[in-house]
Amino acid sequence: MLRKLAWLYTAGFLGIFIICHTPGLTDDAGRLLGLFRIDPIDDFVHLLSGLAGAAVAWRATNLIPAYFKVIGALYELDAIVGLTMSRGLLDLSVFKQGPGPADFTLTNWAINLPHIVLATLALGIGFGRIGRTAPRATS
Repeated sequence: MLRKLAWLYTAGFLGIFIICHTPGLTDDAGRLLGLFRIDPIDDFVHLLSGLAGAAVAWRATNLIPAYFKVIGALYELDAIVGLTMSRGLLDLSVFKQGPGPADFTLTNWAINLPHIVLATLALGIGFGRIGRTAPRATS
């Protein structure tokens, strides 16, 4: 099950990368589906996250829990920085521009919600028992 979850995350990360490069899905202002702009560095991080997921799911299954821990921590921190400093961690804008003001508006929550949900699930998979099969009872 962990391997299937790693492939699912891989598909998601690579899927968002592909969607960002599909003609017609970004508007004249560079917003994906007219909603928000994905920074080129964020785009590259999505690609790297997907490639790392593919690598562990395909060849290094013993590293799948570590993959989910790292992905979960990084994307959760990115969301926290996005809400509390109006910047991104993974696109390095918090380092390039410095911290901004906290932004808990509905729009900013919506922008950060995918990272919050997916990162929280990834941490649950990496540290918890999500996706792990229960040991068989012996008689």
